[in-house]
Amino acid sequence: MSTWTSVSKLSIVLVSGDESCDIYANGRNRIGVMISVAPTDEDGDPIEVDPDHLLSRLWLIDYVTESTLNWKGSSGWCYTDTENAFTSTPGLSGERAEASFDDDGTQLVTFYVYCAPGVSPKSIGVQVKTDCNDTIKSSLNGTYQAKIKLNPRTAVTYELADVDWDYAHTSTKYGDNTKYVTTDAWNYYLSLKSVENYFVTFSVSNYFGRSEYDGFFSSHIPPDSHRKNFYGGYVWHSEPHGSAYYVENDGRSEAEVVNFPDGNKWWDYAKIYDRSYPERYLCFSWVHSTTGGDGWHIPNGPLTAWHVWSHPEIVAYDRYGNSGTFWVDGGDIIEGLKLCDSRP
Repeated sequence: MSTWTSVSKLSIVLVSGDESCDIYANGRNRIGVMISVAPTDEDGDPIEVDPDHLLSRLWLIDYVTESTLNWKGSSGWCYTDTENAFTSTPGLSGERAEASFDDDGTQLVTFYVYCAPGVSPKSIGVQVKTDCNDTIKSSLNGTYQAKIKLNPRTAVTYELADVDWDYAHTSTKYGDNTKYVTTDAWNYYLSLKSVENYFVTFSVSNYFGRSEYDGFFSSHIPPDSHRKNFYGGYVWHSEPHGSAYYVENDGRSEAEVVNFPDGNKWWDYAKIYDRSYPERYLCFSWVHSTTGGDGWHIPNGPLTAWHVWSHPEIVAYDRYGNSGTFWVDGGDIIEGLKLCDSRP
């Protein structure tokens, strides 16, 4: 049985085919790099190495010092074998790392490089250890000299001036076609104000999580007009946005606005994520509903007071892992939804 003793080829290149590119130094942006290695046996003939075994025998190294990068680390220059939501270089996103065997005996392995804030530019080579424990390097003084260079950019923190906070009237399933209640709703959309970049994921906290009230974060039923007016705020946080709220029979995305099973016998559904590329936005809804008779009833569902609220916190991430943290002021709901970049 042949033994893996050497390689006839060892090179490294970005998955884009380039030798250098920028990377955001935020610990999240990942850049795919492709390693080409051609294992050979004791006679110099090509030999196939098990893909998982090959992955375990490869390391990314500093091209000059030959020190290894941090495997799945959290400081300095690091690398891993999986992509994430922020694996992006201009015009290309990486794929999950795996080895494959080509007809010419070359096997390909993809790693993903990332870096923490404060690092300097890095030239990166590769090191492989054969089954006879011989180490072969692509480095300044190695057997091979292929390398890539990554140039860190300062991480970006987004503020209110960097985002759009648009709102527009939206339809509800029942609207004013109800016996007891009329409903009016507006959607607010948080997005990145950029031509080439956009948000790709959102982390949201501080809202009611019960299924029939999921996303509900604020309500106010003022004493005027015998408490006939209900004002509510909702954040539609489930991802992926394009399918999490999609109703196949209706051909639209909709979400239940808080229902009142006691006394008023009312609930409704607001049309949400009614824009192209819904994954690039975070949708909120502001609802104003009125009822006749002796007004709204409490306790009802999660409502135990006429004014109930929290301040949802949103961390929005762009395609490179840069982020901004925002809050919506749930305490001031009657006039609509207000976005803040500091906690209300």
